[in-house]
Amino acid sequence: MMGGGGLMLVFGLLFMLLLIGLPVLLIVAIAAGVWGLTGRRATPVSSPPANSGPSGQAASFTRYCSHCGQGLQTDWTHCPQCGAPN
Repeated sequence: MMGGGGLMLVFGLLFMLLLIGLPVLLIVAIAAGVWGLTGRRATPVSSPPANSGPSGQAASFTRYCSHCGQGLQTDWTHCPQCGAPN
């Protein structure tokens, strides 16, 4: 009667996986949830940063990137800093 022993082994392995694997998966899911809630906070851009041109003079921009606040020229369609479309 070897079938009974093999069946017992399968149930033992399944029980061990449930007993050890389920708490580990639960801890990983909780950690991922906490990381997702705390790591993805968006900080609103209150005012555009003061950017200076290549010669060191203050550049006057009429538009600013809505994602990073970089100054944009009027004919630019994407931000040179972060690549976001504007």
